[in-house]
Amino acid sequence: MARQLKVLISGRDKKALEDVAGVINSRELEMSVRHINNGHPDPMYGIQDEPELLIYVMGESGEDELQCLVNRPAAARPATLVLGPSGNTQFMRLAIKAGARDYLELPMDPAELIEAVDRVRREVLQKTVRCDGSLIAVVSAKGGAGASFLAMNLAHMMAESSKLHVALLDLDLQFGSLAQYLDLSPQHGLMRALDMADHLDAVAADAYMAKHKSGVSLLGPMQDEIILSRDIPVDRFGRLLDLLKENYDRTVADLPRQIDEMSAAVYERADKILLIVQQELANIRDASRLRTLLMRELAVPSDRITLVVNRYEKSLPVELADIYKSVGIEKDQLVTVPNHYKNVAESINVGVPMLEHARGSAVTKALMSLEQQLGGGPEKEQRGLFTRTLTNLMRG
Repeated sequence: MARQLKVLISGRDKKALEDVAGVINSRELEMSVRHINNGHPDPMYGIQDEPELLIYVMGESGEDELQCLVNRPAAARPATLVLGPSGNTQFMRLAIKAGARDYLELPMDPAELIEAVDRVRREVLQKTVRCDGSLIAVVSAKGGAGASFLAMNLAHMMAESSKLHVALLDLDLQFGSLAQYLDLSPQHGLMRALDMADHLDAVAADAYMAKHKSGVSLLGPMQDEIILSRDIPVDRFGRLLDLLKENYDRTVADLPRQIDEMSAAVYERADKILLIVQQELANIRDASRLRTLLMRELAVPSDRITLVVNRYEKSLPVELADIYKSVGIEKDQLVTVPNHYKNVAESINVGVPMLEHARGSAVTKALMSLEQQLGGGPEKEQRGLFTRTLTNLMRG
């Protein structure tokens, strides 16, 4: 018999709690119910046996209960599903901050609830048999800041120097350049892999990727494809990301400078986000805005975002102190990569990563230092982000 998942259903509406319990009643679930009735607002207050899944059913006024979850240490929160009023972006944002896996709108769709519970059950049970790798998202604050170059070289160093199993994702759907940077000619593309995402295992996914001699596996758009972000099936894309995290030590994603459902799926799963900037005011302003959006709208903790000043020169008018102040970050949240145009341009033109082309370069040494900082194991804290409700959140 399959192991039962411990589920707590909590909320103020007794009838709604009974309805939820009736929908998900299963031998695979060990259910308990807490009816919040003018007592402590914490949905888990007084529970001795910690649940593995909390289903919180909120009414039109449920901020206090959600805030109790937000105030809990992340490690002390179970996997959480929130059922709440339709179209309430304030509740959705608060649910995200509470670490919820999903926000299901009321009135309840039984099939949607069953699917969400089944998904969480699989995730919780799989945690006992696998060790996830880490996902690193790399994005420019402004066009031309050098994110693709840095993403490629970091992935190469992880594979070549640290001997890790590395996947590299080129998610610039129309102007991806990573294949050229590595002098590769992919035979399969991202869209073909997504077409088969429901049936891929680790071996099959790897077959869709172009292989560099260092061991880096690259997946991105084909050069003759014209792909729009709306063409990406977000559910399948999320499953592909999860598959890569499960089977690669590191997955490095080179993202375009935009927030949409595809990029949100990456940010949701990212253990570290590298925000690439240059020493000029427009770059710094955009970096501050993007960082704020990630933290406020997508609930990304500030300690997961590192600012990388690319092509750094001490002599330029914009100094590091100006960047700390403008963006509002601490010194340990910023790293620099020095400017060395000749070596970098040659590396790009010949399709040879910096570690091979100019190992002694100051740029290479700075990137190797950054690669070592990213070399720790993945964080185990679970994060939630509702990519399918992203549009509503951004409008709110």
